[in-house]
Amino acid sequence: MAGLILNCDLGENEAAEQTRQFMSLIDAANICCGVHAGSRDKTRETLGMAKEFGVKVGAHPGLFAAGGRGAGLPSIDAFRSLLNVQISSFLELAQELQVDVAYVKLHGSLYSAVEVDEQLLDTYIEVVQQFEPKLGVFGLAGGRCAEKCRSHGLEVWEEAFADRGYNPDGSLVRRSEAGALLNLESAQARFLHWYEHKNLRIKGGVTITLDAQTLCVHSDSPDALALLAYIRSHLR
Repeated sequence: MAGLILNCDLGENEAAEQTRQFMSLIDAANICCGVHAGSRDKTRETLGMAKEFGVKVGAHPGLFAAGGRGAGLPSIDAFRSLLNVQISSFLELAQELQVDVAYVKLHGSLYSAVEVDEQLLDTYIEVVQQFEPKLGVFGLAGGRCAEKCRSHGLEVWEEAFADRGYNPDGSLVRRSEAGALLNLESAQARFLHWYEHKNLRIKGGVTITLDAQTLCVHSDSPDALALLAYIRSHLR
C-alpha cells in the first residue's frame, strides 16, 4: 500500500452500482460488518467487488444504535464482544471469498471514542492483536489511537478526511455541529493545499499540520464520487 491510499467506507446502504463506482476510484475499502448499516449479504457482495477491483480490504465494525453515530458508548466488556463478533464474522466471509483483510477501521462514535478513552483503546488493541493473520489499523492522523497502536507493534496507517471539518486540536468536528461536512468546492481546495503543503487550513484561520498515509471520503457525503474522482486525478 505504497503512496497515498484513497479509502472509502462501503458496504453500508449504497446501491450495488454505486459500490462499483466507488471501487473504481479507491485503493482501500472499509467494509461494514453488517451491524451499523448494511447486512451480511451486503458485506459479502462488497467483499466480492473489492476482490474484483483489486482493492485492499479493512473490517469496519460499528455500533448498532443510531447508525453507529451519536449513540452512547458501550461498556468495556460490550466493546470487546462487539469487536470479536463483528471482526470474526467479517473474516469468515472474507475467507469464504478468498479475500485478504489488511486492517480494521472503527466506525462513527467508536472511531472518536478510542482517541479519548484509554480503556476502550487498550481493549481495541488487545482484540485486534489476537487475530491471525495479523491485522493493521486505520487511525486518526496525529491521534492517540495511531500512536498507541504503533507502540504495541501494530501496523498503522494514519488517516485524514477529505470531506470532514477539523477542530484546531486535529479532532473531527462532530457531525451534529456546523462545519462537520465540507461542500465540494471547499473540499477540493483544501485537498490541493494539504497535498502540496501537508497542512490544513481550518475554521478560524487556524492551520494544522497533518501527516497521513491514507485519505478518506465517506460514501454518504453528497458529492463523494465527484470528490473522489477529483482527488484521484491528482494522484495519478
